[in-house]
Amino acid sequence: MDTALLAQIDAELKQFVSRHTGKSEQLDARLRGVEQALVALPGSRGLPMGYSDESIGAILTRSDGFKALQGGARQTGKISIGNFHTKVVPPMINAPGPLQPLVPDVRVPGIIMPGLRPLTIRDLLSQNRTQTNLIQYTREDSFTNAAAPVAESIDKPQSNLVFSLHNAPVQTLAHWIAASRQLIDDAAALTDYINQRLVFGLKLVEEDQFLNGDGVGQNISGLLINSTPFSGSLAGTKIDILAAAFEQCAASGFQADAAVVSLKDFWSIATTKNSFGGYILLDPQSTPNPSVWGRPLVVSQKIADGTFLVGNFKLGAAVWDRQDATVEISREHASFFTQNMIAILCEERAALTVFRSTALVSGTFPSVGS
Repeated sequence: MDTALLAQIDAELKQFVSRHTGKSEQLDARLRGVEQALVALPGSRGLPMGYSDESIGAILTRSDGFKALQGGARQTGKISIGNFHTKVVPPMINAPGPLQPLVPDVRVPGIIMPGLRPLTIRDLLSQNRTQTNLIQYTREDSFTNAAAPVAESIDKPQSNLVFSLHNAPVQTLAHWIAASRQLIDDAAALTDYINQRLVFGLKLVEEDQFLNGDGVGQNISGLLINSTPFSGSLAGTKIDILAAAFEQCAASGFQADAAVVSLKDFWSIATTKNSFGGYILLDPQSTPNPSVWGRPLVVSQKIADGTFLVGNFKLGAAVWDRQDATVEISREHASFFTQNMIAILCEERAALTVFRSTALVSGTFPSVGS
């Protein structure tokens, strides 16, 4: 090829590259200016408003409090360090995503429930159902037995039975709480939790009524008020006293099937030792199966410390269920409809009958001793 022609082509190429290189440098300079302007705007680095990607140390060292400390002040006072997010993209994420907190929160799933007291009294009693609001039953109050050998032509002796009619009204146990309709709509698990807690609260009151109800007003007439007072000796240990109560119950014609004590008294009985220092009832290395004199030793946290109740619960008393525990949700309360609130109601209807007071024996342990 002609040398002159090659020189001409080379010159034209250099002019073309020089002309376009200048434009490229201008574009690069304009882009850098735009980037710098964007970086100066709040939230321009992909961070939420109010967040910083500076290190804690950087903000701390430029704070007025730190500078005052350097100048001889005794303390810095409070230093606001704002909200921090790291620049590090979480592993296993290829595409850019939300920046992660410096110290991430730990969320424990579910709701931490308080300790639940075991419910025991209902299981001791006979279970029945009723369709009425009043249970009527006849109780034998006394029996005069005059039976005896009789000679011919002599009047036979007359025995006597005395009966009385008793009523056990069906009582309503209930309570309710208010809740947000949105909360119930959006959190089904929370609704289930609330329902369970309401039912448990109802059963706690039921156990208290079955044991301690005085029959006044809307209270159930409970087991303790209808039992026979303990008449045996209070000498010896609590184990000895329970033996005397079982004996009193048996003397009335009813073999006791359980003894009810408080949690404190249970452990007092369970840790009773013999003269050699060994435990009488339980082996500390074994799983406890609490019983005393062959009968279950039932713990109820609704019976007062120092009080005991023994008896034949299956024959001596019965529960009558008119309505099982139910949970209802309604907006028909006050201004709940306009406030988007709901009422969660839990209730049941039940009665308790004590057929024979002599089948149940109650008393108190002495305050001193085991």
